[in-house]
Amino acid sequence: MNSKTNFKIIVISISILALVSIGIKIKPVLDNYDNFNPEEVYKVNYNYFFKSANKNTVVKSYVPESNPRQRISHQKNISDHSLSFYKEPLNGGNERAVWKTDKNDTYYSLNYEFIFEGKEKRYFVPNDFKRNNKGYELYTLPTKNIQSEDSKIGALAAQLSKGAKNDKQVIKNIFDHVVNIPSAPIITLTDALTAIEQNKASCNGKSRLFAALTRNLGYPTRIKAGIILEKTNKRTSHAWVEIRINDQWVPFDGLNNHFAYLPANYLEIYIGDESFITHTANIQFDYTYQIDKVNHIAFLNMSNDQISALPGFSLWKLIDKGIIPMNSLRLLLLLPLGGLLVAFLRNIVGIKTFGVFLPALIAFSLIHTGFVAGIILFVALILLVGLISYPFDKIGLLYTPKLVISLTVMVTIMILAAYIGLKYNITWLTTLTFFPTIILTIAAERFSRSTVEDGYKIAIDKLVQTLIATAICYAVLSASWLPSILVIFPEIILLVITTAMILGRYIGIRWIEFYRFKPLLVAPVNK
Repeated sequence: MNSKTNFKIIVISISILALVSIGIKIKPVLDNYDNFNPEEVYKVNYNYFFKSANKNTVVKSYVPESNPRQRISHQKNISDHSLSFYKEPLNGGNERAVWKTDKNDTYYSLNYEFIFEGKEKRYFVPNDFKRNNKGYELYTLPTKNIQSEDSKIGALAAQLSKGAKNDKQVIKNIFDHVVNIPSAPIITLTDALTAIEQNKASCNGKSRLFAALTRNLGYPTRIKAGIILEKTNKRTSHAWVEIRINDQWVPFDGLNNHFAYLPANYLEIYIGDESFITHTANIQFDYTYQIDKVNHIAFLNMSNDQISALPGFSLWKLIDKGIIPMNSLRLLLLLPLGGLLVAFLRNIVGIKTFGVFLPALIAFSLIHTGFVAGIILFVALILLVGLISYPFDKIGLLYTPKLVISLTVMVTIMILAAYIGLKYNITWLTTLTFFPTIILTIAAERFSRSTVEDGYKIAIDKLVQTLIATAICYAVLSASWLPSILVIFPEIILLVITTAMILGRYIGIRWIEFYRFKPLLVAPVNK
């Protein structure tokens, strides 16, 4: 049996094994396909503790409902069975859980549990708003804590709207003013006027001031409350505002600087400037919110146990049991795919790059920094390392010491960039981490060495082609669904091997050469 036959047998055998293993999981995966695609999933527990009084005791708490950007499921009341429990729907789309007891001097522990699935949402804000507030007049009126008709509120609103060219600019001016008010973890209630007078506020004070200013100018505005979810136990809820803009409520968070945007981990619970929890007066009461992050596959509506029980082989248990973090497994699984992509670009297309895996690693770095900011950073690093390396090349330093010097300079720049980003609120500068800095430094050093060995023209040409390969890798590897696909179907790695084997036997003309040698490939026409 010759080598060509052996090659075919190996490739076909591995491919069949992979496809069969994938095939037995296709049906249960398709049956549980979920087009909601949440980005964050948490299990949330309201834990309330109280001692009943010498009369009927009541505890009430708002509970969340599903909407287009969040899904609430598996709601369970896990409390003492001697407590009466029910839910009451309220005006405005809110719902409240109610616990009652008629026993005196008795300790109770309440637990209300649910699963939150959320995704971020950005809203479009037009320059000019419709001025039809019919049906929403309530949200333009003053309240006890949102003193929109007070002269101080009116003066500030007039100042912030002066010179604004359109509605969007008015809202942006008010938003920026509220954002710039120093934040303070004030536990007591802060109304709109107090936020102005003391020039500091927590989320509720900033939200009330924001609402007062916009209501003063005729924009329907309401308070929205919920919890910012993170893996912890906490006692703090959160508040922001929503403005009625052209038939939809658009969120603005003046504490965390979210303009017409809600992150995926924002749990929306209720509407209105109300207390999250109310209870019978003068009772002993304490509470905490227990929040646990849930590993999930965005496109599957399945529990962890159901995913683990899928037929065939998957890597889900490694994530679910905390053996390998999702980010680390993501890198491990995507790296071979990125290498295959670069191998295709080099062997079939004919693109020349700095190494095989470097464009894929640079693409991973760009996922951390953002594509545009990362490319700018990459080119800047290359120029900087080139300047640094030039004098050391002249004095004859070896490659490794030069790389150490370059890396040290890059780490220094990273620290300075993070400091500048923090001081001047340049977010992308604060996202630089050790991993992308290392990768970008190595790439820059490769370019520097190429300029010495091959000259600037060839080095720049290879740099441009490396950037093209990096952009293609980024377009593929940044797909949010891809790591989940590889976790459920790790057999794809076997298909990567067989595809790479086929690429390894390719000896044809590269695509770029068809363009380069087109005049030679076109036969002359005999006259």
